[in-house]
Amino acid sequence: MAIAMMPFASSAAAAEPPVHWLVEYVGDRAPDPQVWQRQGGCRAEIAEGALRVVDDSAEDCCAFRAPFTLASDQEIVVEASVRIRAIKAWRGGTRQYAWREGSPAGILVCDGRRQEGVIFCPDRISTWLDRFAPRKIGSEFHEVRLVIHGADMSISIDGQPAIRGLDAFWKQADGLRPFIQFGSNSKPYQGDSDWRYVRLGVRPASAERRIPFRITLGEPWPIPKPGAYGQTRPYLYNLGKGLLMMSVAQGPDKWYEPYGVLRSTDAGRTWTPVKDLQQKTFAPQPMIRRPDGSILGVSRWNVKYDDGVYVGIGYRFDPSGETFTMFENRITVPKDTHAIMVFDRHVFDSGPAGILAVVYDAASHAYLLKSADDGRTWNHFSTIGKGDEPSVARLSPTEMTALLRQDGMTPLHQVFSHDGGKTWSQPAVLEEGSVDADLVVMSDGTLAASYGRPGSNLMLSADGGRTWSAHAVVTDQSGFNYTTLTEVSPGRLLYVHDAPVLQALYIDVAKN
Repeated sequence: MAIAMMPFASSAAAAEPPVHWLVEYVGDRAPDPQVWQRQGGCRAEIAEGALRVVDDSAEDCCAFRAPFTLASDQEIVVEASVRIRAIKAWRGGTRQYAWREGSPAGILVCDGRRQEGVIFCPDRISTWLDRFAPRKIGSEFHEVRLVIHGADMSISIDGQPAIRGLDAFWKQADGLRPFIQFGSNSKPYQGDSDWRYVRLGVRPASAERRIPFRITLGEPWPIPKPGAYGQTRPYLYNLGKGLLMMSVAQGPDKWYEPYGVLRSTDAGRTWTPVKDLQQKTFAPQPMIRRPDGSILGVSRWNVKYDDGVYVGIGYRFDPSGETFTMFENRITVPKDTHAIMVFDRHVFDSGPAGILAVVYDAASHAYLLKSADDGRTWNHFSTIGKGDEPSVARLSPTEMTALLRQDGMTPLHQVFSHDGGKTWSQPAVLEEGSVDADLVVMSDGTLAASYGRPGSNLMLSADGGRTWSAHAVVTDQSGFNYTTLTEVSPGRLLYVHDAPVLQALYIDVAKN
């Protein structure tokens, strides 16, 4: 399968202004303690013309930090040559919650207002939160370059753009003094890396990027759990007529875990459990209002009945979403699908042609299913692509786009359809990641996406997802970091996530 990298915006060729280097370390000698302040007590030694930083402790770290002075009309340029010998973190070094537990090999930069940087893993680089680029980093030296301009932080590897980094330089600084730091600042994780050089300089700031949106985050409020049931992994549905319904996981993270259903009539401020739909294995997840005012729901889980045939549960709610009846539905899909078929996020009314639902199987194939009898039978309509947790936005009767999870701490893939979902493009690799994206088309045409792990995040597009031109971090706290969103009034999103507990907030979005 061909996979394309999401293109970077082109710009007119122009000579970059020279960089005035302020701080530099060259790896043929130990860092000058008058410039580079040591952080932690693990081993650092000169080996093969580079500084080898060995963090072999689960209680200590080893990094070097140097202060610098930055003027308001300057941008920051960081260059480094680094080789990764080994990373010991969760799942072989590919899972790092850096803002919580530090990075075993990385660069951190602070401009006195914000701080962020780059993390090195054996098979990728990433920012400290939500941007990822697959790259083979280990075994040889690589030249890394960061350019920090306001809230933007682009990253290139060996002269090739890797992360565009719009709004990626975001976290409030720990202190007022600008600094650069390299090495390991992680206590639980361990790293072994070589540094030939690290330098930071400044140059005149380039023209300000036009900010396409104003994003205002409101104060969050908790969503209390019903009884003793914990609640994570929310899936939100705006059913019109002032009614919101939400499916939430109420059990362990495994196949056939129980879910519950909540309803709200005050734009998500308060939530009421739907009677007899708490901690149910076959609770409904995708929900849609039908032309007669009733609400159709389809169970997340179903049971394989025969090769390519599954049986699940359909729900018919009254218009208020308070009472329901149940019926079996029959699902027919390609015979090579895995034994579990998951109705995940979205369901669409395509008029007289029927209803389209978004599903995936346990072998990471995402599909569209179609029902022409109001959810009693479902049949394969199209294959969206390879991935889990598909999220689909219907931009017009013919235009659709989808985001697909590949794994944790890896980039999302994005595909497009120009024929109403019958066929889909080859995937483009985004830099944003990594799990459970949600998509909503706002009333002014803005496409909003939530995504998580690490953190809970938002991105916006003014052109139907072809480019993502604004980002915001809702929180960098850890949980499942599953997210969901819907527009509750023009320009106002309701955003729900579960880090560290299930909670909601309003996000106001206005075009500049």
